[in-house]
Amino acid sequence: MTEKIAIVLATYNPNLEYFQKQIQSIKNQSWQNWICHLVDDCSKPEYQAEIQNIIRNDGRFICHFHEQNLQHYHNFERGLQYCTQDPTITAIAFADQDDVWTVDKLTISLEKLRSQQALLVHSDLQLIDGEDKIINASAWDFEGRKPEKVTPELLLLRNVVTGCSLLFCSSLLPHILPFPPQTTIGWHHDWWVALIAAQRGNIAHIRQPLLYYRLHGANTVGLMTDYGKLYRELIVWCQKKFPITNNSYLIHSHLSQAFQAREQLDTNWFNPFDEQRLDFGVGIINLCYKSMKVGYGSEGIGLRIWFGKVLFDLNRVRQRLSQILNKFSVKQQNISK
Repeated sequence: MTEKIAIVLATYNPNLEYFQKQIQSIKNQSWQNWICHLVDDCSKPEYQAEIQNIIRNDGRFICHFHEQNLQHYHNFERGLQYCTQDPTITAIAFADQDDVWTVDKLTISLEKLRSQQALLVHSDLQLIDGEDKIINASAWDFEGRKPEKVTPELLLLRNVVTGCSLLFCSSLLPHILPFPPQTTIGWHHDWWVALIAAQRGNIAHIRQPLLYYRLHGANTVGLMTDYGKLYRELIVWCQKKFPITNNSYLIHSHLSQAFQAREQLDTNWFNPFDEQRLDFGVGIINLCYKSMKVGYGSEGIGLRIWFGKVLFDLNRVRQRLSQILNKFSVKQQNISK
């Protein structure tokens, strides 16, 4: 008996032309033992009707419509909850509503997952535009990704795993769920899943592009040439007119804390993070050096986080001094009375 793969396909008011192409590419998979949980994040009624119409002739698609919009991060979490209800599922893939899969995506991914005894496998992607024209033959080359250099530590610095390209073992579900809560989305579902997989076992990668990743104006997440490198970070900083914020530090710090909190639930996990690395203080400089040494290409991100950390600490010192001065002022006023 062949293994059963669950596909979690998240939708929200999809472009129906793109959506139909994605559905057809899933139907065309050479690996046919799959089930697709289509998890809709409160689309408009007319879109829900069209979604049902497009998948109506294939019972392997199961629609889950919801009345509350949770955004993509928690919507994918919702989809994984449905997967926990079927013990026959052995592997899980994510799908976006506007991409196109190659015919052997599931077959090649599952073969790699098993041959490498990995917990997760992910592949390269080809970039296409709204007219299905190829923009770039390799997203990994375009962004300068080095997935073979991944460690849990470097993965915390930068995610190189794209959700729509991955396949992971269903045995990870008890460790992945529930997702750490986020009121404002700072990190995405694929980053969290990749971190858990990297900490618990082996992540495999496939240099061959196994899907067409569509770039268009409505993308939730896009791509950038040489993302993470120092020169690229400087260019973006200049283009944004030199903003100085601590947002990047806060996102990475919260993710690190959530990761460690989940890790501590299982005493068999090895903790590779000392206190400095966890809060992205001085230890981030060492992480930048490691990224540069192995060619991970994310030292620019590391320095951005470090500057954010410095700004965060300076703000805390300023707030503390303000509190002290206010107390002193009140005390002086009481004495003068």
